[in-house]
Amino acid sequence: MNNEGLDPHLLHAWLAARSLARGLPMPVVEHGGFRVDTGSEAETVRWVCPRMCDGLKELAGTIHQSRQFLKVCETSEALLAALPAHWTIHAPSHVMRANGPMARRQLADGYAIAVEQSGAVTSVRIVTDTGILAASGYGAETDGVFVYDRIVTEAEHRRKGLGNVLMQTLHEARRDPESVELLVATDDGRALYEMLGWGKIASYASASLQ
Repeated sequence: MNNEGLDPHLLHAWLAARSLARGLPMPVVEHGGFRVDTGSEAETVRWVCPRMCDGLKELAGTIHQSRQFLKVCETSEALLAALPAHWTIHAPSHVMRANGPMARRQLADGYAIAVEQSGAVTSVRIVTDTGILAASGYGAETDGVFVYDRIVTEAEHRRKGLGNVLMQTLHEARRDPESVELLVATDDGRALYEMLGWGKIASYASASLQ
């Protein structure tokens, strides 16, 4: 794989796993990519394409409401060039894949970890000994792909290895040890995950009307 586009099977599996983790409808094939009805206050629907295509460009011309997002596994520059002038490009993200097992760290003193499994979805919470949430995240597995979702370490609890422990716990929760492990990271997150042994496999650009 390279940084221009993503295998459609991986993209569909990633979106399906993300929907499982968030209780959303399954992705639907549309316009050369997939539609997900997200239904949140910030976003009602998103269309995600594995690469730039005519369907995405045509779809952009039919959208006249905010909170409807177009996303593609390409650079922000490529997406901007394909859209009408009134679209806004958001901060870029990166599709990343695990390149092997992460170095395991012990949970820092003063913290406890809780794991819950519901079907294909695993949730992990790390709390202080006084019950304050310090870190949390979700994993979901479908069609040979395991997706890490909403991985968060609260600011006052960073630099203690909690994110590493959380990620490793989710990694060990996979039902299929051969599952491809994927996540989407911001620029700052990309640097952190690369330190954990992950590698970027595609750019991920996003746009909406304002």
